[in-house]
Formats: sequence, C-alpha cells, structure tokens
Amino acid sequence: MRPALTRRGGVVLGVALAATAAGWLFGARSLNAVAVPTAVALAVTGWLVYRAEAPTVARDPPRDGHAGETHEVGVRVEGSRTVAVTVRDALADGLDGDGTVRTVADGREDRYAVTYRERGRHTVGPARVTVADPLGLWTRTFEAGDEHALTVYPRVLPLTAPPRALAGSTGRADERGEFAGVREYRHGDPLRDVNWKASAKRPDEYVVTTYADEGTDATLTIAVEVTDGGDPDRAAVAAASLLDACLDTGAAVGLRTPAETLAPASGDSHRRRALGALAVLGHGTLPSAAREDARVAVRADATGVHVTVDDDRRSFDAMADAADAGVGA
Repeated sequence: MRPALTRRGGVVLGVALAATAAGWLFGARSLNAVAVPTAVALAVTGWLVYRAEAPTVARDPPRDGHAGETHEVGVRVEGSRTVAVTVRDALADGLDGDGTVRTVADGREDRYAVTYRERGRHTVGPARVTVADPLGLWTRTFEAGDEHALTVYPRVLPLTAPPRALAGSTGRADERGEFAGVREYRHGDPLRDVNWKASAKRPDEYVVTTYADEGTDATLTIAVEVTDGGDPDRAAVAAASLLDACLDTGAAVGLRTPAETLAPASGDSHRRRALGALAVLGHGTLPSAAREDARVAVRADATGVHVTVDDDRRSFDAMADAADAGVGA
C-alpha cells in the first residue's frame, strides 16, 4: 500500500499551502519561513515511509483453552529501520479482543489479551502493520505474519452428581476386592484408603490399603447426538463436563459423535483430542447401535439436553451446578 497522509499530516500540508498562498498574494516573504520547512518535513518523512520495507511479524499464539477463558498473544515486529508501528491482528468471530499493539520494529515483544467467546476452531492473524514516520505525518500499511489456528473447547461445568457415580456405571464404584496389603501413600490417593493403624507405626509416612483388583480401571464411552431442534452448544458443554469428570476418576473414556469416534483412553492428550472433537460438535444423530453400546448417552433435542447413564435418564441442568445451569459453550 502506498504512503498516506495522517490527520496530522493533512493539517501540516494545509498550513504549508496556506502560507505559500498568503506569501504569493500579499507578498509576505516572512511566511516562507513557515512554508519551506513544512514542505521539506512533508517531503522527507514521506520519502522515509515510501522507502520503508515490509516488517516481519512473529507471533507467540495463545494455547488452546475453554470458552470463557482469557489468554495472551505475544507479537514481535522487526524491520530494516527502528520505526514506530501499529500491529492489528485479525481475530476470528469467536474471539474477543482489541488485537492492537503499538510498538517499535526492533524485535521487542508486546502482548495483548484475547477472550475465547465461542467453542470451535478459530484463527489469529494475519496482521496489518502500519508504519509511521517519526513526526507522524505519513503512514504505510503492510500485511504480515501468518494465521495461527487454535481450538476453543466447550466450557466444563461442575457436576452435582459425584464423578465416581458416573464411573460406577461401569462397575467401578465402591466395590473392593480382597485385601492385598499396604503400600506407601501417593499423591491423589483417597483418604479413605489410608491405613491409619499401620501408618501410626511409621511416623515418617502414611500407608494405604491395596486390594486384589486395584489397577483395573473403568472403561466407558460417551455418545453425543443433537437433533434438529437441539442446541449443539449445550450438548457440547454437557458431554465435556461428563468427560472431564470421568477422566478425573482415572477411567478410560471413549467418545462417539456423529462426526468422530475415539476409542476409550485416558491421559491429557486423549482429553485434549476428545475436547477438540466436542469443540466442533454440530447437529447429527447416531445409529441406534452406537447409542446402545455407550454406557453414557447425551442427547440434545427441543426439550433440552438429557443424559442417560445405563437406564437412568435425567436433565443435564439437574446434574450441573445450579449456578452454572444454562451456561452455553
């Protein structure tokens, strides 16, 4: 893009033209002391901006996260000359933020905040970089930097039903096998498993009771579907909340949506893959066999979002924390 006069530059140009016209009409040569320096300033700064090369933009993109979260984007601008620049990052519709950074093209990092408003796959960038001369009379705009993709997961709501009640639908409730012995306490062990009598004999550590069936993790699949009258955002929130609660118990959780199938697994990487699938959940139904095979089914229709655990069917709003019921994705 060619150099353009700023508002300040337009005022300066007007002053120069008025001084020149007044000097020519009225012979006031003293006005040349205004017109000539002003014209020189306009010419020199315009030439500097015209000769400016397109700066490069490096971006430290925000990480994936949940709807409602706010993260920061880092921006670094480098140019052939150390000039003042204004960077305006393009933000997708599901992201809120100014996306504007005023900095110097010397490689320093500046940051701005972006809020994840809607679930989905969104982009940050490319950037429009506006270069200005030292006096702020001229600007020139370049497009620089690449697009960076990020995934916004559905919100995860706390459940009034204990997560172990969900894991219990697979047979992993409070059932215990035969006593197998004791071992040293590890972070995350439930307090009910602490063997206080044995721990009293070991003042420097706690021990927990182990059972013969310890380590046999629960496995379940969550099936999600949205009919034509249903709300995909609410269904995604419900499924994400159930998924998160079950994974937190240590269960291996699978996911079945109209567009994607994930085998039961656990761990952070699997959690991110499953939440990513729910980030793009849309309308669609599942074959009846898929619903029947899943121990947990989430269905959104015109009457709301309902969750079925085995044969127990209830509204998701009744399962979610009352303060968060009705929150969208």
